[in-house]
Order: sequence, then structure tokens, then C-alpha cells
Amino acid sequence: MKKIREYRMKANLSQGMLAEKLNVKQPSVSQWERGTSYPSAETAKKLSKILDMPLGLVFDEKAHEDTYDLPVYSRIRADGEWEICTKPGCSLRVSDDDLKMLIPCAELSDHGLTPERKGVVDQERFFGYYCESGNQPSPIAPNSVNLIYRTDTPITNAIHLVCLEGKDGCLVRLIQNERGVLVVLGNTSGKCRYFQIHDLKNGSLVILGIVVENRKRFFF
Repeated sequence: MKKIREYRMKANLSQGMLAEKLNVKQPSVSQWERGTSYPSAETAKKLSKILDMPLGLVFDEKAHEDTYDLPVYSRIRADGEWEICTKPGCSLRVSDDDLKMLIPCAELSDHGLTPERKGVVDQERFFGYYCESGNQPSPIAPNSVNLIYRTDTPITNAIHLVCLEGKDGCLVRLIQNERGVLVVLGNTSGKCRYFQIHDLKNGSLVILGIVVENRKRFFF
């Protein structure tokens, strides 16, 4: 039940606070989030209502037939922590067919898919990233949710979500050649950094994913 933790964090509740609302003990919530036990049907209904979470996701099922609710993050820290976006409306619901069409062509063979993108898609490889800043590489809009495909492989001239030299995740354009990777920062071509191949291995440049679609734009 991997989604319980994400929806709990989005609701700004600790495990103890959620346990109190459900009239259960905190270790029970911890066990649900680790997938080592399950809540009763009645408790699952209460959990769904409190967290505004599709009931099917409590048991790691699809939200609706052939659709998924993907997590949307507002911050990816260099220490590995991912913060759920709490902005109103920052949610992503996508279909299986959507995801099949959005897998980068360079990744198709790795997932056993044909060029027609037929097969089973691992929805855990997709998530949303909310961009508030206006200083984003074109065509990323400020206050938008972007669909990210998890990959650590640079795809030339595409927008990637990366961590640079131990800093929080950000969106940049990567241009790869035989010697390394050119990172274009922000929305101006004048701000660039060059990383050699070994920088990808030593952690100076950590690639978290690639933007495959701009899904929503908000005006808060």
C-alpha cells in the first residue's frame, strides 16, 4: 500500500495523527505503509475519506479501470527525500494507454514493448513534478505540473529532472555528445554547465527522469 504514505503526507498528517483519527494504533499505520498488513474494509473506507484517497489505492489497486493516480512532487531533495505537492488540484490521473504512448522511444526495448507500444506499463516509473518558478527551460511553463518518466539515462536535447552537485532537483535541458553532457540552465542558452561522462558516475550530475508531457497549468 505504497500510496497511503504519499496521501498522508499530502494531508499533512503524521502516522500518529492518522492513527488517532482512525482509532487504531500508530504501528498499524506503519505496517500498512510498508505493505506488511492491511486495514479492515471498514477502516479502509474511513482512511479513504480522511485522506481523500481513492479506495482502490488503499490496497494498491488501480483508481479506476485502466487509470492511475500518480503522485505529484513539489520538491526533490538531494538527500533522497521527495515532498508531495500540497497545492489545490495538483493531481495526475492517467490511463494505461496514455503511459504507453509517453514512454520515450529509447526506453521501449528495455520494457519489452513493441514499436507500437503494446504491453504492460509499470506506472511506478511515472510521477508528476510541480514547477512554480518562471525560470524554467522552454517550453516548461511556471505553475505547471509535468509528467516525468523515471530514467537515469540522458536523452539529448530533452528536458530532464536532475540534481546538480548536491543541490535540490531542478529541470534542465541536456545535450549529450561523445565526451559528456551539456546542461542548459533556465530559459536562456547563456547559462550552461558541462559535465563529463565520469560526472554521471560520481554523483555530480544525477539524472532522475525526463519530462514527457506538460499536463496542467495553474494560476494560484
